[in-house]
Amino acid sequence: MTTAETHVVVGGGIAGCLSALFRRRAGFDVVLLERNRSVSGALPVCTETSNVVSENHSGAEYPFDARSARDCLTGRVATEELFPDDIYGGKDYSRIIASQSMIDDGIDILSICRRNMEVLRTHYDRLRDRDAGAAHLRRGEPLCEERAGLDGVADVAGVFVTPQRGLNPTYVAAVLEHELIDAGVDFRSGCDVVSIAQDGRGDYEIEYRDPDGETHRLTAAQVSLCAAAYSYGMAKRLSRDVTYPRIFLALREILYVSLPDGTDKDFTCLKLEDQYGGMLSPLNDECAMVYHPPAAHIQTVTLDPATGEYPAEYARYLATGHPEQRERAEWTMRELRRYYPELQRSEILGTYLKVAVNTVDDSRVRRHLDVQQILPGCTMTVLPKWTMCVQNVRQEMDYVLEHSVELGTIDDAAARERREALRRYHLDGAWDDVEALERSAERHAVNMSVPVEVAQPMRGALLTR
Repeated sequence: MTTAETHVVVGGGIAGCLSALFRRRAGFDVVLLERNRSVSGALPVCTETSNVVSENHSGAEYPFDARSARDCLTGRVATEELFPDDIYGGKDYSRIIASQSMIDDGIDILSICRRNMEVLRTHYDRLRDRDAGAAHLRRGEPLCEERAGLDGVADVAGVFVTPQRGLNPTYVAAVLEHELIDAGVDFRSGCDVVSIAQDGRGDYEIEYRDPDGETHRLTAAQVSLCAAAYSYGMAKRLSRDVTYPRIFLALREILYVSLPDGTDKDFTCLKLEDQYGGMLSPLNDECAMVYHPPAAHIQTVTLDPATGEYPAEYARYLATGHPEQRERAEWTMRELRRYYPELQRSEILGTYLKVAVNTVDDSRVRRHLDVQQILPGCTMTVLPKWTMCVQNVRQEMDYVLEHSVELGTIDDAAARERREALRRYHLDGAWDDVEALERSAERHAVNMSVPVEVAQPMRGALLTR
């Protein structure tokens, strides 16, 4: 069933793709405008900052922030409701390591982690009581266990294990592309949005340039701004009265490294951040993502609250690289080899710059940003936490359907029916040929500018779970 409304979504990251899919499955005609072009033949899906996330967060990694821990567990449950198992691989658990040097410096990290584990247990029970189907974690998984130690890792006072599954970003992109095509979303790549304005009738006029530099215009009943931190400037140009929290944009460097035979791949090993930090996060049998905060945190700027404009220096670094990129990569490996001896045999496969959106300047504390309604019929979604993508798009669809009722294109009963149908919506994981899925993932790795090893499937025990 199609409703006589055209919706335009700006941005082809995870937020934009889900916004387009949910709107299309609700019966609207949808045009998705993505600035980047394909260099591999695959749709340029998740080609910027959303493509480096490797966790379906349990929340255990935020012991200093109980609210973020609860958000992440809620989001993790929602993600598993929507996405097929095709996107998972690399690991099933997260090991949060309480650092002995933190304790020596006067931080009682063991007590902090234990309190956070209880927060997660209590919140999981609340989710399960509310909806047993929605709050299902896979059978046999430990929920927030504490263990005495961890062999082969230095500087350990205690270990906390949680069921944090691994996401392979190239497979996420492959599944999203498959669904976008199947749903009939009009995906237009290489299209740079020039302006968005509301006309006198309440519709939106969107002007954009295509890959040949020609200008085009679209008229839409509703608009979704999903261009990550670029959305803030678009929102300000649409409505000078729109407000948002103080936003910190952190330029960070992520490394992909090889995993030699014998490396345990069924977990994320995450030491707490700052000078005590370091992450080893397997993506598959071949490679892992690693991260050392002092080396990775290159620069943090505060978004201009008056204009919301994206910093030009960040755009330049993302396009051409940062002058310290190689030096920081070597620093990361030097430090993490002190914590994880198995990395002694690993080699750097590639480096990647990303921009993290935070509402505080402390990397150990993060906040979820709700979907914001900029004007009637115009929403903005920015994801500081990828794991909140499903929760956010469901919130966004409440705004969308309410506005359609106000416009008179659907009635209250139809809105309730479509909302319930979207609650049951599940992305199709039925691929006729597993090798075709792998080839698609490899094409997305090229679009993402990440090592092709990232797109290799998990061929070990995880495939038979």
